[in-house]
Amino acid sequence: MNKSQITTLKLLRKIYSSFSGRSESTKPVSESDPDIVSNIISEKLTSGSPTMIARYGAFELKTVTCYMDQKTNENRLVNYLKGKSEGWWWDSELIAHMQNNAGFFPPTEENLARFSQLMINDSQYVDVLGSWLPREKRIGTLPENHLKVDLELLNPFFSAAPWTKALEEKKVLIVHPFVRSIKEQYQQKDKIFPNGLLPNFDMKIIQAVQSIGGRNDDFRDWFEALDFLKQKIDEQDFDICLLGCGAYGFPLAAHIKRLGKKAFHLGGSLQLLFGIRGARWENPNYNPIYNYSALMNQYWIRPQMNETPSNSKKVENGCYW
Repeated sequence: MNKSQITTLKLLRKIYSSFSGRSESTKPVSESDPDIVSNIISEKLTSGSPTMIARYGAFELKTVTCYMDQKTNENRLVNYLKGKSEGWWWDSELIAHMQNNAGFFPPTEENLARFSQLMINDSQYVDVLGSWLPREKRIGTLPENHLKVDLELLNPFFSAAPWTKALEEKKVLIVHPFVRSIKEQYQQKDKIFPNGLLPNFDMKIIQAVQSIGGRNDDFRDWFEALDFLKQKIDEQDFDICLLGCGAYGFPLAAHIKRLGKKAFHLGGSLQLLFGIRGARWENPNYNPIYNYSALMNQYWIRPQMNETPSNSKKVENGCYW
């Protein structure tokens, strides 16, 4: 497919959508009561069974469905024009987003296909999915009995009985790039959250690989970096692992469940549990229902300078910083 052909197909797809009035963008039904969601998460974290609580990233999931649509020839033109499928080519914009926003490197077609198959395989381990994307409905490997909850309610701030109480006196492993900020903020957690949202627990932190912008000189590719993080996790003694490490989070959560332990892939909002600001959540209009900026007081900080990549502004205008 050349650029002009792709542009024409995208235009025809928009025209069809505008005239038909049909939309394939309906989100899956998910639990939207903050207290019910918090109870679901608490029960999973305190049960005796291995657990995977996770969410998909937008660009990661689109990569997966794009890969799926490249593997079928049946009605692919019609399905694309009707918005029922992705294109049967690797879209250059998607590749750029995978490299820049998701930190996937190098974004070759072979690597993107390998990543997609990994995500499809690891989806079978999901117990609770933070749901927000229509494309989730296309992942057939998700277990029939998995629970879908509103993505924003993976965060504990809006429930009268926050799931964070389940962390009390547990050995909690955290995988995140803001190691120093998290350590310092944990020491003043009761000032950050005067309501006691964050209990006492035995905290260990693994420095997440930072490959935003699609480059990390320490590893040959994204998969080598993923294996490095798996090895680091294998070396730790923990009860629950909280993950905020970009595209690495979902497959790491599946790996942890296979180890017989509990994983909670919160993603970017994990930093909020430790009173670490980000431009995304400082915007009171970020979410029409839940105002994250109202949580912030004088004890909240920005990530430290050595935790802020030089190209941070390339990622949604510095949304995590």
